[in-house]
Amino acid sequence: MNNGRKDSILLHINANIENSTTTHNFTLPFSNLNLAHDSRRHYMVALLSYSLYYSWYNVSSVFSNNIFRYNNGTTDRIITITDGQYGVSDLNSYIKSAITGFGDDPTQITIAGNFNSLKVDITILGSYTVTFDGITGLGKILGFGERILVAGVHSSTSQPNISNSVDAVQIKTSLVQAAASLINDVQSTAIFQFVPKSGPGTNLSGEISTPIYLPMSNLGTIHSAGFQICDNNGNLLDLNNESVSLVFHIKEV
Repeated sequence: MNNGRKDSILLHINANIENSTTTHNFTLPFSNLNLAHDSRRHYMVALLSYSLYYSWYNVSSVFSNNIFRYNNGTTDRIITITDGQYGVSDLNSYIKSAITGFGDDPTQITIAGNFNSLKVDITILGSYTVTFDGITGLGKILGFGERILVAGVHSSTSQPNISNSVDAVQIKTSLVQAAASLINDVQSTAIFQFVPKSGPGTNLSGEISTPIYLPMSNLGTIHSAGFQICDNNGNLLDLNNESVSLVFHIKEV
């Protein structure tokens, strides 16, 4: 018997490369997380705060979007962009630097965001050309399908996807009953979702002013629990082993 006192547990979760194989998808063991296994008692869990880094990539060989192909008038060139997080201006700078490295003229190709049309413009001069195959390479996120661009100004044929479809961050945990959380009518263990309010390389942290409590997935002695950092589509979001800190509150109701 607990003499009418309801259980309340504050659960601090810290993941780093020293205690987790990855920090975006990890399982931690517990030896002191004990909840009464009694049908008359019910437990809920909520996320109180989070801290993680905007450290995922939007350009990577994993996504097959890190290749840029051009011709200097006589020779085909392939630029392989180092995996990372890039804006349109960052990509323009990288490509111009690589063009210079080949001994070509970097002024002949310019990539710029057009904030009026919300498209990407590529300006090509002289005899230079740019080739997009419609499947791989930078065309995937710049909004260009299968095309060969010659001298002139070319606007992306579709809306650019420079974020590589990552518009929000989901925090998931196996502590939550999947049936209690729906993402687009699909059961999920997501306990919280937020939109980053600062840019790449920054710490994303916050305290949740109105925590939402969801039913626990199991009771009794909990030996381990899984935690995942995902994008808004529920796909794992590789944080490149930057640390993650989460604080949960488990309460009996």
